[in-house]
Amino acid sequence: MPDTLIMTERSVRDQVAEYDAIVIGAGISGMYMLYRLRELGMTARVFEAGTNVGGTWYWNRYPGARFDSESWTYGYSFSKELMREWDWKEHFSPQPDTLEYLNYVADKFDLRRDIQFRSTVAAAHWDEAANRWSVTLESGELATAQFLFTAIGILSAYTLLPLLARRPAGDRRGCR
Repeated sequence: MPDTLIMTERSVRDQVAEYDAIVIGAGISGMYMLYRLRELGMTARVFEAGTNVGGTWYWNRYPGARFDSESWTYGYSFSKELMREWDWKEHFSPQPDTLEYLNYVADKFDLRRDIQFRSTVAAAHWDEAANRWSVTLESGELATAQFLFTAIGILSAYTLLPLLARRPAGDRRGCR
């Protein structure tokens, strides 16, 4: 029985999913990027380390967490219907209200169907010959895409530096 489990894990790991674009992070920017990529008719996959959308507003749940700018500035303006439907409860929204808004947006535009949760990107490498990014998740799962967008946010514990650390100094190939 254990051998069967190992074979199943290997077969899943050895499969490479192909997309037009990969987005890292399902916060405000990652969700918007997914929406726009779909609008352009592209296949896309978002890899999110957490168990839900929201980015900073998912992870930071400390007492008093709230916007430091007026709430409407965080709202998406790509949909007039969304702007009419959503009414911010406060001028400087607290974290729970912001997360509620982001979940509302994810549901309204069915974004979760292209978001893979509990999926941390371990490495991203540009394959010059294939003209594609190769992305490896901590689980060993592999995916490729012509375009790679990082939407990990400036407040994230993760940065691009570990992902690109193996590049020689000054190497900018694949950085678009």
